[in-house]
Amino acid sequence: MLKLMDILDATPIPVTYRMAFIINFYREPLIRRMERDTGLIRPELTVLICLSFRAGLNARDICEITEQPSNTVSRAVAALVGKGYVTRTRDAVDTRRNVLAITEAGQAVHDRIMATFEAAERAMLETLAPHEVETLTQLLDKLARDVERWAPGHLTKSPGG
Repeated sequence: MLKLMDILDATPIPVTYRMAFIINFYREPLIRRMERDTGLIRPELTVLICLSFRAGLNARDICEITEQPSNTVSRAVAALVGKGYVTRTRDAVDTRRNVLAITEAGQAVHDRIMATFEAAERAMLETLAPHEVETLTQLLDKLARDVERWAPGHLTKSPGG
């Protein structure tokens, strides 16, 4: 058994600790594999995911979506442009703004990486019954859609005050 597994029952943040624990075991081996197989690093994948989902974003949009620092996103964008996975063009309306787009090569590498993440998610969720997966998905969706209210960076009042 894993060392410190009993912390699951002892932590004062039982929900978020469990979420982080699960994510670490899910994501970290996949990220290491991705880095080894593709030469991409995590911030670069983050940019590809965002651009695969929505065209016409700029680096600032990606920072807002992901809570990543602007220098991290800027470096990732520059690297992806250099690798031919992303294009950067001036916005016709606001020339101060660079619009980003994923290229066919970028989409192909994104899709290949995401296929490994999807397979790992399926394996992780095999322990749950289909209705449990549906319930978990609904609960996580509810929390995600309420992030602006509860996220520490967005709170307007301090806890308890």
